[in-house]
Amino acid sequence: MSTNHANTLLAVGCDDGGLRIFDIIDDGLILIKNLIRNDAKVMALAWDNDDKFIVSGSSDSNIIKWDIHNARIMQRMTVDMKHGKDNIVWSIKILKDGTIVSGDSLGHVCFWDGKHGTMLQKFKAHNADVLCLASNKEGTMVFSSGVDRKCNLFRIADYFTTQSSNDDFNENHWVLVGFRRTHLHDVKAMALREDLIDKFFVSGGVDASILVSYFDGFPEDKLQRLPFIPQKPLISISKSKKLLMYRSYNQIKLWRLGNAKLPDSWKLEQIPNLDLIEPQQAILEMTLKGNYHLTASALSEDGEWIAVSDIETVKIFKVQNDPSNPDRICVKKVKFPKILVNGSSAGAHHLMFTLDGKKLVIVNIDSSIIITELDNSQHKEVKILHQFYEHAQPLDGNTSIITSIAVSSDSRWLAVGDLLNRINVYNLETFELHSTLPKFSSTNTALAFYPTKPTLVITLSSNEFFLYDIESQKLDDWSLTYSKSLPKTFLNLENRLVGCTFNPINSDAIILWGANYLCLIDFDKCRKEKGHQPHLATCTGWRENSKYKAIEQAPKQNGLTKKRKRDKTEKNIKRAKTDKKIINFQLVFRYRSLMYVDFIEPNTMIVVERPFAAILENLPPSFYKAQYGS
Repeated sequence: MSTNHANTLLAVGCDDGGLRIFDIIDDGLILIKNLIRNDAKVMALAWDNDDKFIVSGSSDSNIIKWDIHNARIMQRMTVDMKHGKDNIVWSIKILKDGTIVSGDSLGHVCFWDGKHGTMLQKFKAHNADVLCLASNKEGTMVFSSGVDRKCNLFRIADYFTTQSSNDDFNENHWVLVGFRRTHLHDVKAMALREDLIDKFFVSGGVDASILVSYFDGFPEDKLQRLPFIPQKPLISISKSKKLLMYRSYNQIKLWRLGNAKLPDSWKLEQIPNLDLIEPQQAILEMTLKGNYHLTASALSEDGEWIAVSDIETVKIFKVQNDPSNPDRICVKKVKFPKILVNGSSAGAHHLMFTLDGKKLVIVNIDSSIIITELDNSQHKEVKILHQFYEHAQPLDGNTSIITSIAVSSDSRWLAVGDLLNRINVYNLETFELHSTLPKFSSTNTALAFYPTKPTLVITLSSNEFFLYDIESQKLDDWSLTYSKSLPKTFLNLENRLVGCTFNPINSDAIILWGANYLCLIDFDKCRKEKGHQPHLATCTGWRENSKYKAIEQAPKQNGLTKKRKRDKTEKNIKRAKTDKKIINFQLVFRYRSLMYVDFIEPNTMIVVERPFAAILENLPPSFYKAQYGS
């Protein structure tokens, strides 16, 4: 599929070799043209810059140029075949000057004259299928990648680059500048961004990795690997019942968490992994019917309600124990009113229960917010109480998607943030908009309420965070003093903040987390030590005033080991006494690919990881070609 540059038409390539053109104005989908050729499948599409014709790549070695207005074929180009077998044209790109670029299953990247249909250049740039192409707006750079995981860069070579004295030198001569192999499996998509000072391109594929590479330093410069874990959590928990729910493509799985053996007190600061004395237990698995994958899910705090949604419907289930078998769970579907958006049935982007279990917050696909009431007496239906539309309203002609929601522990406040950086706080008792937060310098990534007071924590994509007092409708005193002077090391962390949690026993500290780190922030130390700026330290566990308290309290050893431990401890204590910096930001990097972090009770935190190696284990073998001497 491919849209034209005016975003008014959608072209769809079909298995019968034809093209269907749809009008997509006003969010509609109206078939206006049907172009049929033959039985070869259409594998790739690209519109020209004036939206007058389409170039398609087929499974029978052909590249077809279509006249959209007259619904006819203008040109046919044929790529090389091997031993008489068809060569699949997987990718097509049309450059600013009309040059057509193709990538095929033989690993060729070909440049074609868009006017006459003749081949200008051909590169055997890949060892396997070329699945994707990308180019800059000026049409002077082309990137290619595919099954062999290589990402190639082609550039137009000027006269001085080639050092040619030939007067007939072709200005559109392309050269392969270099390549980089960064993915671990097939690369299926690439996109460029050029509106920033540091221009970059993004690639992604089967290995679930999204990589960011910059134009200027390619292929030598360092790249950035974005987290493969979705920013919107796939996990919900019930703290009181110690239940954990996970959402996959079309399934909901529910576990009862186990119990762990408490460690020795001197180990607590090191965030030990606790030994289980009772393992977790899978108690429910639901496979939902439907043609679409699940987009949102939620578990109520009392563990009695489950809400799920795809792009079309929201479903509510009541969870009960089986009277005949106490160890068995029964799930009963509850009647839910159909949600309509522009006259069509719609699902939700976000779902969240209030902590008292009386209301369900539903964020629609159009960014409107529905507040529903759960009937705890009859369990027969769900009633719609109110609807908010502030985030559904365009801003400067742009619509947005809600990315973050949070409900306070007293079920009174609802905070909502979107990609246009609008953050609103609603009163769920009066169903009124309570306040609109000031716009921050970067987009919000997560919202969370303090469990003991009406204070909202806002994390940003810049790794800044702010505390907002709901009742006074202004930033907290700590934020006014310190939020603009956070440690640079913390702000420059490669992975952005995606969540926030609180230890119920300590109201003066929070834990912020990203894809591969936890950060404990102690507000009390900043308040007590006036004049001290926030200072960050990397460690394996939380430390108190003395950096080496855990070492001082470690159990004694015998023999030579005892002496070495004592010497090391004395050295560390001496170093700690001379260090006058107050450590109020503490980073821990022991976890990787974090999916969820939260406290289920005082001093007990649950951390859900999804190691990258576990993702690779479930993938089919990637392309491999033996090299000489290997």
